[in-house]
Amino acid sequence: MENSPLISISQHVANFKNTKNPYHLLKAIALLIKRGRVHELLYGFYCQVMHPPNQVFHDDEISTLVIKVIDENINHYKREFISYQQLLDLYGQRFAIKALPKDFAGTRSESIVIIGEQCLVGEYGMDNNSARLFVIDKKSCSINLKYSHTAGVRHLHAIHAKNNQEIVITTGDRLKMLDAWTLHKGVLTFDKRIKRYLTGYTGITKVANKLYFGTDFSARPNYIETEQGEKFFFPEKAYRQFVMSFHSFQDRYILAFNSHLDEFGMSKTLSIFDTETRQFVYCDVIQLPD
Repeated sequence: MENSPLISISQHVANFKNTKNPYHLLKAIALLIKRGRVHELLYGFYCQVMHPPNQVFHDDEISTLVIKVIDENINHYKREFISYQQLLDLYGQRFAIKALPKDFAGTRSESIVIIGEQCLVGEYGMDNNSARLFVIDKKSCSINLKYSHTAGVRHLHAIHAKNNQEIVITTGDRLKMLDAWTLHKGVLTFDKRIKRYLTGYTGITKVANKLYFGTDFSARPNYIETEQGEKFFFPEKAYRQFVMSFHSFQDRYILAFNSHLDEFGMSKTLSIFDTETRQFVYCDVIQLPD
């Protein structure tokens, strides 16, 4: 997700759409070149031409059930960014959250993983050193600085545990990578880079023992991708919204919450993807309380 204390690429694009002033378009192009993200723009154009939005094959029964479950458990679904205080409120009784460094920038709901007596947290900040990995147990917190020392990685997008030892991690901002790690006796070890480009997924979930990933392209085509690389582009209402979070349901369905960046409006959508029929069975605007 693009964000910055300065005017971001997305803000310049939004300003150009609103004012038709070519200055904003030129600034957006200049920032794309400066930040090494031209390939993302070109890939977005390619996807738009070759992969239009998917249709929705409505399943009213499952859609009604899902929305009821979301309404009854809204606090579980509404959070995307988690501050230090929220992390402390959620997990402070079980883990040594207070041992986090004072300059901890916060995290995403998709970057918190509980494995046994350990809590993995990936930092999401806007500084160049705000992509730290934390392994927290009941008494202490250890820090891994691999990504803080990687140029082009500003924050961590998502962490997912394939099992009690195998971990996958995705990065942003300029470098959108997918990496494999191992957790053993409280120590995280980097294994390999699975993908180097265009894979800074902001949603990861497991359904029927298979991983599914959700993309992070603001104002560009977005999709659900399998481990084998098969892509399912979102329906129209969610097509140009990045993935906020993924949730599995009944070990068959993926609940995808998507959103625009603030400068393109605060609209959020819920899409329901059936992994058995490989179709979207619901997609509509949804209201999540602050």
